[in-house]
Amino acid sequence: MKKAIAILLSVIVIASSFAACASKDGKSSKDSGDLSDAVNEYGFESVEATDKNGEPVTDKNGEKVTELVQVLYEKDKKGKTIAKLLDENGEPVTDKDGKEVTVKTDYDMDDSGKNDSGKTENSSEEKVPTTKEQKTTASTTQKKSGGEATTESEITTLDYKKDKVPTISDAINSKSKKAVEFDSRDQQIVKSMLEVPELYTYSYENKDGVPIALATHAALWMAEREDLNTSTYASGTIVLDLFKFFGQTVVNFKTKCNDEGKNDKIKYNKKNDTFTITDFENPKQTVSIKKIEYIGNNNYYLVTADVSGAGKITKVNAIIQKNKLDIGLGFSIKALKWQ
Repeated sequence: MKKAIAILLSVIVIASSFAACASKDGKSSKDSGDLSDAVNEYGFESVEATDKNGEPVTDKNGEKVTELVQVLYEKDKKGKTIAKLLDENGEPVTDKDGKEVTVKTDYDMDDSGKNDSGKTENSSEEKVPTTKEQKTTASTTQKKSGGEATTESEITTLDYKKDKVPTISDAINSKSKKAVEFDSRDQQIVKSMLEVPELYTYSYENKDGVPIALATHAALWMAEREDLNTSTYASGTIVLDLFKFFGQTVVNFKTKCNDEGKNDKIKYNKKNDTFTITDFENPKQTVSIKKIEYIGNNNYYLVTADVSGAGKITKVNAIIQKNKLDIGLGFSIKALKWQ
């Protein structure tokens, strides 16, 4: 199962990074002028688990156990991609000699930004977004009206070339979609993600990447979930949180946040590579989920919901993906259409 998850997440990151790194005019993200933000990719690798003494951990059958760790991919002086191990704040881990720790990777990154990494989970439990006292529990997807459940155990994995995020229009018009029911916890999570303050201000299709201004609202909400007593956040924390929320890298968020973010509550500090958050956003729109439909491909679902408290907007369609990028969420929002 661990291997299957690692493979799945590799596929997720490959496909999402490829989609995210192409701008509307077709130019590479390298054209932005800040190579450190445009070329570097966050992702995840599967490594052998070790105990506190550094010895390999084995299961009851004597097989080595693997775990997933978060990494930052960079090019070394020879042009080879290396994977730097990151801590929970998204900062590089160093050994006793102060050298940055790397992990083995078969991934190589070209100018399109494609990657084939996997992802880590924190071993500690995280909290459900809108109920800080409630711990995570197992989630299930139940059948409804002949619909099929695909998220309970093994998950089908696809070659990244075949892993295409459906457009909102294609999903709505699909004749093969099947109605499903999420358990109450999963429904609450999806509802909470769609109720991120001001999220209704932008629609987007996955192929076009995530608008920077939209990402600022998600960044504030995800940072609030970190529940840290600080106004200064490591850049890795914010960027990784966005990666988890959208299931793809928000290209050039650091370099464009201040100019295109349209949000005075979060600012990027280039001098020390941090974000300053002066305040979080108050709840605004309320979402009532009407139906969730399985649309196949790589664990994608179409969510249809009513919206109130968002001015003239009364409805939203969202493409979501069931994944393990964030143990407290279990989903990423891949496309949005507010109307």
